[in-house]
Amino acid sequence: MSEKDMLDAFDGIPLVELTGPDGTVFRFRYGAMIPYAGEEYAVLIELEPDPNGEEQILITRVEKAEDGNLAFVVAQEEDVIQTVFDKYVKLSVEAGLEDEADAE
Repeated sequence: MSEKDMLDAFDGIPLVELTGPDGTVFRFRYGAMIPYAGEEYAVLIELEPDPNGEEQILITRVEKAEDGNLAFVVAQEEDVIQTVFDKYVKLSVEAGLEDEADAE
């Protein structure tokens, strides 16, 4: 599945719900799709901030499940997590700078 196809799959989805092993449902908003090492990673931002008020970010690899739905596989490798997160921050900063330039 191409990045465009994955991005198109998010159209109309206001949030992503993931269910933990204990049945707890976590709700995330879509942050960005980041390509890295031949894979596509979705950056998901948890809707409920942690007790300190900080956003929780989850880095997931997006795969197409056998039933045709998207599956979000949580990245486990520290180098992948850090690199994808760094790319997401850079993308967010660049988008913020573009928004400021458009406002002027």
